[in-house]
Amino acid sequence: MNTITFPKNEWDDIKLRLKNKKTVCTLRVDDEYGKYKTGDVLKTEWDLNVKIISVNKVSGGIDGLKKDYEFFDKLTEEMIQDLTSYEKIEIITLEAA
Repeated sequence: MNTITFPKNEWDDIKLRLKNKKTVCTLRVDDEYGKYKTGDVLKTEWDLNVKIISVNKVSGGIDGLKKDYEFFDKLTEEMIQDLTSYEKIEIITLEAA
């Protein structure tokens, strides 16, 4: 089974959302763009299985991300600045499998 990784500082929030049967959204860029498909079941670093329920390609760069990513307001200025350097961005929505 393939693994999906997350920044360690996000683990607690992700675990809590999944435990409470909420979805999790994560951004994937250039090197992981196109890697994940709807329906894929993946293992997290903490051995929880998650299922991809949607993969949405972002068009229009950071402006498209503002429009399409429901958690855009949670991104730091540093994260936004970093995201502007990528040509390809996907929004991956996951749930506990």
